[in-house]
Amino acid sequence: MTDTALWPGFILHSRALGEDKLILQLLLAQHGRMSAVVRKKQGKRRLALQPFQLFMLQLSGRTELKTVRSIDEASPAMLFSGTVLYSGMYLNELVCRLWPDNLASEQLFELYQHSLQQLWQVQQQHVALEPCLRRFEFALLAELGQPIDFHTDIDGRPIAAQNQYQWLHEQGFALASRGYSGSHLLAIAEDDWQHADTLRCAKQLSRQLLAPLLGTKPLASRALFEQR
Repeated sequence: MTDTALWPGFILHSRALGEDKLILQLLLAQHGRMSAVVRKKQGKRRLALQPFQLFMLQLSGRTELKTVRSIDEASPAMLFSGTVLYSGMYLNELVCRLWPDNLASEQLFELYQHSLQQLWQVQQQHVALEPCLRRFEFALLAELGQPIDFHTDIDGRPIAAQNQYQWLHEQGFALASRGYSGSHLLAIAEDDWQHADTLRCAKQLSRQLLAPLLGTKPLASRALFEQR
């Protein structure tokens, strides 16, 4: 990694390293998720390192842990609050937990940036929150190599609104006597979130799909929703 190049990126997480440094979890379009050390001050200026804000970063280092040479704001921070803040933290935690180190993906970067913009609309315009989260989860799974086919079952037959389906890991939807409603699956495929049952179906399905990837360690951000 060169010393002079400037990279756009977001801060997903930070933790203290001694008294004057932080270890950052960054998301960069050209490099994916990576770790970097930054000093809390640049010269006499103390850095205000906000999440949900686009920065331009100058990085160096040949090991997996990079060094931040400079970091400057590229856009104002999105100041989320309440459940929207918890949702942003949830997106960050999913990327930190699931995305491999130093695996570049411009699609992931664009997905994350677009999802932040959707969360901003939720906060400012009071549009529905849950569709934003479900879109991100399903798109993240697709980027991780686990796309969901909401149109066809494992036998190659079209998903039928009147049928019920179960999800078989690494295979897809299979006909079942009970499970996910075909009408709800088709609504998810069409990005149609007008019915509460579709939202419940999507949430249950996303949790089932994410569980094997997340393991047994609980999501800290999910606990915030449960405490409110």
